[in-house]
Amino acid sequence: MKFYSYFIVNKGEYNPMKLLKTKSNLFAIVSILMWCFSGICFRKGAEILKPMTYLALITGIGSLTACLIHILNKKKLSLLFNLPVKVKITGFFGITVYTIFLATAFSIAKPDEIGLINLLNYLWPLWMVILEIIILKDKPKKILFLTGILLGLMGLLFSSNFNFSFNTSTNFLPHVLALSGGFLWALYSVLLKKWKISDDQSGTVFHFAICALISFILAFFTGEWGLISTWTNEATFWVIFGGIGPVGIAYYLWELGVKKGSIGVIASLSYFIPIGSSILIGMVFVESMKIGLIPGSIMITLGALFVNKAIRNSSGNKENFNLTV
Repeated sequence: MKFYSYFIVNKGEYNPMKLLKTKSNLFAIVSILMWCFSGICFRKGAEILKPMTYLALITGIGSLTACLIHILNKKKLSLLFNLPVKVKITGFFGITVYTIFLATAFSIAKPDEIGLINLLNYLWPLWMVILEIIILKDKPKKILFLTGILLGLMGLLFSSNFNFSFNTSTNFLPHVLALSGGFLWALYSVLLKKWKISDDQSGTVFHFAICALISFILAFFTGEWGLISTWTNEATFWVIFGGIGPVGIAYYLWELGVKKGSIGVIASLSYFIPIGSSILIGMVFVESMKIGLIPGSIMITLGALFVNKAIRNSSGNKENFNLTV
């Protein structure tokens, strides 16, 4: 039976399939909006509770939230943790280490560089295409590919206001962590594609649980837990919001969206996360709102669209796509 037959509707006729697709699209949009707050959560959490303490709490709460949703849907919890060994190993680096790198990068970045750190992370679509060329032997359309890479690099230059006045006191660690974290995520995503691993076997909950455990241990050995003198309402808000929102519910809503919604619409909207997150970061952390931040985020978004188009057009591949913070 052809899918489009479900969407032929006479005037005034109730169409449950169309309603379901619209509802699923909204779920995906909500998850995208939540992910736009990820950088803000990492920075605010680090300022209030220290980075590893905050990361341990939100990934722990996020994992528990996902488990609760799984139980409410009457599914076995073992499905979340019974993963192929190669997914557990690569996911450790692609999700767990990536998340720790990103949280650390946001926590140690200078106030006026938070926006740049965010955009360095969102170079992962460019990394993905480069890795698909190397690992999957994909052959992109050269003009589209090179245009996308150029736009991505120009986006970084604009977002930094072309400021390259480095000195011996310049700390490149947050930049390296954000960039390498995005690379790890891209590598993990490409390997899942190579191995044809389904979305429900990607192990997001498992690896966030591991992230919570490692962050807890790191916070203990660095003495972060002992630095919490008083617990504030602000701390409660950012822990609950960061854990239940971007880490917990967002991935569940995203899964619902891509499975039952309009993939084309959702995919297009997802590429605008760098722009949305940059606007929010600029509003919350005013020092990071440089004149080139938003134009830079737009260029990086366009670069991601171009390189994605370069691969999809050449291979005719319209498979699903991966997304994260």
